Formats: sequence, C-alpha cells, structure tokens
Amino acid sequence: MVDAPDALETRKSVSVLLAANGMLPASPSLATPLPPLYLPVMLDGAVIGSVRAAVAPRLVTVLRLCKVNAASDVPPTLEAALVPFTDGGPYPGLYLFSSPARFSRPVLQLESAKLMDGAVEFIGSLEQAFMDIRCPDGGDGGSKGFLPSHEETGPTAFLSAVASLTPWSDFNQSPRNMYQCQMAKQTMGTPLDSYIYRADTKLYRIHTPQKPVARTQGYNRYQVDQYPLGTNAVVAVLAHTGYEIFLLCIFSHAL
Repeated sequence: MVDAPDALETRKSVSVLLAANGMLPASPSLATPLPPLYLPVMLDGAVIGSVRAAVAPRLVTVLRLCKVNAASDVPPTLEAALVPFTDGGPYPGLYLFSSPARFSRPVLQLESAKLMDGAVEFIGSLEQAFMDIRCPDGGDGGSKGFLPSHEETGPTAFLSAVASLTPWSDFNQSPRNMYQCQMAKQTMGTPLDSYIYRADTKLYRIHTPQKPVARTQGYNRYQVDQYPLGTNAVVAVLAHTGYEIFLLCIFSHAL
C-alpha cells in the first residue's frame, strides 16, 4: 500500500518537530539507545529515533500543544502514547499514530485551556491509559496530590456507548457493570437496517422492543429506541443486611 502525500507530509512535519525538541533521529550507522535512560520513538510502526526518558514528558507536552493549535502542521488526531519504564511492565517508549480510522474521543486540555477557550484534544485508546485525566466534579478521585493534565468534557464522558446505558451504575459494584456491558453486546437487537438488501439466509432481530422505565442521557443521545438491544428487566435483590440492590440489565430475548 502506498501512503498518500498528505500522510507523508504529516510524518515529515511530526519528525522535524520531534527532532527540534530533543529527539535523536534514528540512523543506520548508530546504535539505538535502550531503556531505561532512553525511550524509542515510533511513528506509525516505524522507529524514527529515541529520546531521553527525562525529556520525554516535555516532548509529549509540546506535541499536545501543537495538536490543538490550528496553525500547526501536527494533525489534531495524532495519538501520542508515552509508556514509561516500569519493572515488569509494558515495553517503554513514545508511540505515535497518525493513520486514519482510529478510535478517539475528546477531552479538555488544561495546559492550553489557560491560553485559549475550549481547547479540546482528541486522544486514542492507548494513550489514555497513561494520562492523568480528572472528572469535572471538583474532586480528586480519591488520589491525594493528583495533578491532572486533562479533564473530561462531562462526568460520564469516559463511558462507552454501551456503558452509558446502565442507569444508577454508581450503585452497582463495578464487576456487575462490566457484566451488563457484556450482556448488552451479546443480546439480540437491530444490528443493521439493510435486511432487504442482504443475502443472509438466517439473521435474528427483535420486532417488539420494550422501552425501559428508567433511562440515562446516553440512551436518548444514541436513540436506542430506534435500534433496540433486547428486552429490559429490573431485578430487586434484598440482602440479609437490609440493603436493597437494584440491578437493571438487558438480556437476550428469544423470539
């Protein structure tokens, strides 16, 4: 597959920016420095250089500021995942991705928000695991001395489309919320609208969906009533301690 000219220009611009801010470009005649003192820098799967571990956080900050700057050549969807060195952890390095069709979501970048209003940065699935993102509720999330670099756009913005459908999820134990997400993905529903144009000989779908008594904002945002996910059930469990646990789950409805 041949890269488009825009992709080549993007990789060139990012490489020049990295080299100007502390990255040592890769060279066939030089040995690549190894962790933990140096971290490899990869762009779309290719090693383009290395950077001192102490300099890597500042380099990532420069990249993120350029991402939200409209005048910069750095694409706003660039994913910059800095994996630090940890004993027994994942292989450390600075992993950059600029290819299209990647999952991303918006967060508020606090550093640039001091300079401009609405500094929204799009982050990817790998980098968010190594970022410090706070919830906009005014708390510290139970972590004393927490110094976030980003903030969620809303209290439930970190949830997936499926996870945002569970009402009162904060009253459930976290494993039960995970079970609910898995059941919603497995349930019979409306996976597509092109039934009359398909050649499938057997494909199940639900004809008589049920509207839940309680629903979340995500339920209306994603118009789940138009694409039902199965039959809704509310189960009340009364424990011997007297504490009532309400579980709202969606399970597969056999037609």
